[in-house]
Amino acid sequence: MPWLADTDVGAAYGLARSIVGARTEVELRRRALEALDELVPADVLTWDRVELATGAVDHEATPVGAEPAGAFEAVVGRAGHHPLLAAHAARRRPALRLSEVVEPGALTRGELYGDLLHVAGVEYEIAIGMRTGRGEAVVAGLGRTEREFSERDRDVLDIARPGLECALRATQARGRLARALADDPPPGTAVMLLDRDGEIELASPDAGRWLAEHFGAGDHPGWLPRPVAEWLALPPRPPLVSERDGRRLTVCLVPGDPHALLLEETVASFRPDALARLGLTARETEVLRAVTAIEGEAELAWELFLSLHAVRERLAHLQAKLEVRTAGDAVARALRESL
Repeated sequence: MPWLADTDVGAAYGLARSIVGARTEVELRRRALEALDELVPADVLTWDRVELATGAVDHEATPVGAEPAGAFEAVVGRAGHHPLLAAHAARRRPALRLSEVVEPGALTRGELYGDLLHVAGVEYEIAIGMRTGRGEAVVAGLGRTEREFSERDRDVLDIARPGLECALRATQARGRLARALADDPPPGTAVMLLDRDGEIELASPDAGRWLAEHFGAGDHPGWLPRPVAEWLALPPRPPLVSERDGRRLTVCLVPGDPHALLLEETVASFRPDALARLGLTARETEVLRAVTAIEGEAELAWELFLSLHAVRERLAHLQAKLEVRTAGDAVARALRESL
């Protein structure tokens, strides 16, 4: 790209730095459009989320009121009705100008131009597309009333696009984790979000306890245990695994977010305090432990020196006490309590 000045290249690479750390997609969209407008000045900017399977579009335009109310939904509706959206939804492409995907004469005769673009003052448009990895594409568009977008504009947008895509994926990953924190994560699963300094920002209830039990407490409140911090500091960071007291903890980074940890713990044996909380007697505990290793009722009777009728009675009593339907469910509940 011999026509790009060093300042242009630096500004394009710097776009990602200006939006990193956005906590929500709304914040990222605002920051990204502001940064794009500084990089390639435009009169109207758009942000379209396209569902690849259906072509459905979630559309935002700035400044507010730049487009006639309801015009986009009435004219476009689906990605296939807008040449730039259709092109970026079809496959990964470099930055595209509207004039490169539709003939000017054909454009000006259609509703897209007459009822939307022209009314919004958009005579020229350029767009870049990003894939989120979740069956959708996000297309950022820039429109001008005068002056076509240049080769310089196209090239700086191409340089900026990968960083913007990475930031988008990371923000979406953080959003999914935040929703997981707001709800109850699946049994045996916990999540933890770190800030830019690697300190704990948010954590589901079990996350901190599991790390402390397996790796010890952090040196200061909010710090990760030293073994976890050292693992995090040394790429490529394969999953960190700890086995202790019949429990196996696996810690890994969430793809797309270097500040989000996923913790999964499995239990090979029951914790005595968990069985006590469930109110199980010594005999019920004996039956439960036998069920973990033996499936058939006849084999259980042989192992426990009981009649088949007695085994069935005790299994039914155990299941009723734990409010489950099967012996397997009884084991699963005891294991969950042992996490």
